[in-house]
Amino acid sequence: MIAKQKIHGFVAAFDYNHQKMELKNPKDRAELLDHNFFKYDRESILKEINFLKQLRPNLTRDTYHVSLNFAPTDQLSKNQLTQIGKDYLAGMGFDDNAYAIWQHFDAEHLHIHVLASRIKYDGSVVSDSNNYQRSEEICRKLEQKYGIETVKSSKEALDRAPSKDELEMIQRTGELSDRMLMQERVKDALSKADTVSDFIALCKQNGVHLIFNQSVSTGRVSGITYISDDGFIAKGQKLGNQYKWANLQNNLNYEQSRDRQTIGETNRDTRERFKELLDQGNRGTENRNGQTSRNSKQHHEQSAGFTSNNESSYQNRNESGFNTHYERTNNYKETEQELEEAVSNQLSTGTSAVISSVSSLLGSISGNEIDDDALRRRKPKRKR
Repeated sequence: MIAKQKIHGFVAAFDYNHQKMELKNPKDRAELLDHNFFKYDRESILKEINFLKQLRPNLTRDTYHVSLNFAPTDQLSKNQLTQIGKDYLAGMGFDDNAYAIWQHFDAEHLHIHVLASRIKYDGSVVSDSNNYQRSEEICRKLEQKYGIETVKSSKEALDRAPSKDELEMIQRTGELSDRMLMQERVKDALSKADTVSDFIALCKQNGVHLIFNQSVSTGRVSGITYISDDGFIAKGQKLGNQYKWANLQNNLNYEQSRDRQTIGETNRDTRERFKELLDQGNRGTENRNGQTSRNSKQHHEQSAGFTSNNESSYQNRNESGFNTHYERTNNYKETEQELEEAVSNQLSTGTSAVISSVSSLLGSISGNEIDDDALRRRKPKRKR
């Protein structure tokens, strides 16, 4: 099971899932599996979310939205999917939060979407510190609990998996993305190389040039960037764990003092060869038509996890503001493990605000409009 976190606001997340329930093709329509709102109605739900926001008006990221994706071999009932969604939320600390769970049918694999407010009914907030790491740990536990196929964690996976855009592009064009081609070329070089010098030469033969993040004073290397002949750029972490410098140096015969000069010369050669490309990427320049240059655009796509071959998908995602678990906006700092966030929230409670807000909300919804089942499921914990 793979969890992919989406970074956007509650309204956009809710509308995305709800609109999937209204698709023209019945086979593609999403299905609501569970929720604990007072009533499953957009206006009522937004009122409920708004009063929660009043408890934490300065909280910018008040939403947690994730898709849970299962292997093709996994056969799960709707009840099992629902319980997995609830178990996942509980494991992430959402034990007293407004939530909804949908099953989507717009992909070949089984998957559900889980949406929750980070703001609890007592005014406290679910921490988003180390979200990605905690999420993977919970997925491994749920795989064991429900007997579903075990998926390697991001730390164990050698290659970063293709994105949905890349898979769709392969189906449409029969061609691999720039990133996937680079993975194969670097992997081939790595399989034949014994030393760092061998690796540099073999990569160059395969049309891939290297820039090492090397300290001028000590010669110490802390990272690596790959550039293809046609100008596609990717850092090691964008390709997968085996392409990161930390792992490369463990698989190659590397000595800092011996290889310092070779690495320095490689950096100078690559920077000279791609000087215009690197300058454009750094400056974000525009061409004569006022359009961002292709090379500069590749820098942006690479940093966001997109492939330059799939320009339509790139544009569609920009327009929708929808980002996957492996794709993050520049508002969030990427770590070595990609989407792991390291933001801690020191929280306090706001009981009196909750009581007045709940009263206001219930006053705006007539008794016969409230979903009785949802109300029974909702048992807010209010501090006295």
